[in-house]
Amino acid sequence: MNFLEKRIPLNLLSGVFFSVLLIVGFYFGFDSRGALSDRNLVIGEPVTEGIIAVHSFSIPYSQSELKEMGSEAEGSIPVFLSRDVQTGLNSSEQIRDLILFATEDNDLAQYFCQRVASLYTTGIIDLEALRLTYQGSRAVTDNGSAENISELFTLAEARDGIRLDLERRGVLREKIPMILDLIVPDLIIDSLGRETAIQEHIANLPIIKMEFQTGEEILPPGGLFTEEISCYWDAMVLSPVGTQGIIEHNIAKTGLAAFLLLLGFLYMWREHSSFSISDVFLLFTIWGLSMGLTILLFRSGIRDLSAFSFTMLGASLTSVFFDSRRRKKTTNYAWFLSAIFASMFALVSPHPMATYFMGFIPACIVSSAIKDLSDRGTSTALILGILSSIIVYWLLATAGSSGSMQFGSVVWMVLIGLPVVIIGTVKVISHPFEQLFHVATARTYERLGNDDHPLRELLRREARGTYSHSLLVGDLASSAAEELGVDEKLAKLGGVFHDIGKMVNPEMFIENISNPDENNPHLLMSPAESAKVIIDHVYNGVELAGKHKLPVDIRDIIEQHHGDTSARFFLEKARREIPPGGELDEALFHYDGPRPQSVEAALVMLADSVSSAVKGLGNTASLEKKAAVVSRIMQEKTDEGQFDQCELTGSMRTRAAHVFMDVLSQNDYERVKDYPHGQ
Repeated sequence: MNFLEKRIPLNLLSGVFFSVLLIVGFYFGFDSRGALSDRNLVIGEPVTEGIIAVHSFSIPYSQSELKEMGSEAEGSIPVFLSRDVQTGLNSSEQIRDLILFATEDNDLAQYFCQRVASLYTTGIIDLEALRLTYQGSRAVTDNGSAENISELFTLAEARDGIRLDLERRGVLREKIPMILDLIVPDLIIDSLGRETAIQEHIANLPIIKMEFQTGEEILPPGGLFTEEISCYWDAMVLSPVGTQGIIEHNIAKTGLAAFLLLLGFLYMWREHSSFSISDVFLLFTIWGLSMGLTILLFRSGIRDLSAFSFTMLGASLTSVFFDSRRRKKTTNYAWFLSAIFASMFALVSPHPMATYFMGFIPACIVSSAIKDLSDRGTSTALILGILSSIIVYWLLATAGSSGSMQFGSVVWMVLIGLPVVIIGTVKVISHPFEQLFHVATARTYERLGNDDHPLRELLRREARGTYSHSLLVGDLASSAAEELGVDEKLAKLGGVFHDIGKMVNPEMFIENISNPDENNPHLLMSPAESAKVIIDHVYNGVELAGKHKLPVDIRDIIEQHHGDTSARFFLEKARREIPPGGELDEALFHYDGPRPQSVEAALVMLADSVSSAVKGLGNTASLEKKAAVVSRIMQEKTDEGQFDQCELTGSMRTRAAHVFMDVLSQNDYERVKDYPHGQ
């Protein structure tokens, strides 16, 4: 099983795994309350299509309503009265003793004792004291009977009756107040008992005002949108009370989101089947971060923010890491994924139209401007991000979208602040992401393209001949890449760095040797030893690329630029030197590969071979002879199957050959003739 056959299943498996994680996060992250009509509902106007409950929900009583119900409950609870029997006995005996002392008339004293005792059999209440705490009309005595307060015998009535009787019977006037003061109420207010009853009653009051089931009609078609219906609408959108039917709606919407994500996965896989696991993980991290921040925004509790999402962040990072060096494409990855995730966020938003357009349009504009991460591009992206957000939001508001009704302070803050935060975040995290995921941005390739880059300086100092050869290979490969519509920057840098492994033993390669006819080290080595040194420059190059943190795709070109070809000169030499009957292990003279996996790697392979072969012809070679060499190399590599694992078609090879001839005709390089370089 070759390298590509081993890598694709891992990519596919990792892509499916991360997609499932995103879907799980989508299901549990958003509180799906149904896709509500994206329009302004004005109180007093008819709703043509009516309103249907998209999920089961309840409408609780408001705090003011609960308080009012509590007050009503408090007024409905009767006053609790308890009788103190000893009070009546004490009062009647004290009055008897006082009258006996004042009149020395035992019969009179006994009469009033019985008279007062009879009053207490009914019970006496101090009405004035009662009204200080209770304004109702009902009372419950300790025997459990409920009575109307107006029927209770009051303290004033009892004292007035006894006073008149005392006056008629001639009791001294100065003694009457003392006697009346001895008449006190025996019905005592039980405040604690009543308070307990009130609390129990309030605790049993209902908290749900009304309930709607999924599919139930809230407002019939053409009905007026009233204050009451507005409360029902808000409860359906915002209330966390309703739970029935939510799971079903979540499953349905998650299924749609999964379908959208599947389309995106298949599209990107078809467009770029050589995605590495690191690429897949990076995409998951980018859009997982975008979705996580969007979930926090949706759950912020500020209704005005429900139209916004962090699609712009995912699109910008996708553009920086994947679109910035992609030329042959039908659609930007950033645009395509923005459309998918804006649609997913719209599925769970109460304002789907506003959420989609606010997520998609500014994201596309900003991602196109920021892809190269230059200072100018970043400034342009910031300005365009703010302007596009304001314009789209204004257009949605003008169209009547309920997700964008008023330019309040919160909305203005988000319209201006969100692009600033997102673009700043992209600038800050791009470099850490490069290091973490071993990927490159346009800025990375710009730095590598500078002549004063440390690794280029090292190659120029340690192996000047190799450096000159590499520059020509880079020119050839990038010119062909530009013609074919692939990444010319990658092709150029792949050519510049493809032979950095020769720095380990620069004196073993002809371009670095002065007077090679006399100082050729291979004259003293066996063919197998020479072949090993030549072949090892690929391993050494990959190791140096890792040490100097070159991007993975450049390391791949270094590893693949010879494919599984042979060090032909030393192989032929070994065949000539093998004794009769001897055996030759030809595997020792072959590179391990893999064969080129990308068009850019294939172009570097061809440019490397063409550069060496044509330079070996010398300056006096005609264009016809150079063209014949280029054609021969193209055919040899094709016959060997070196392009079987990339998309370099026959017509592309022909166009590349013409570009090579155009570049070579403008250069005049001399090289020692017929000296092998393992080509």
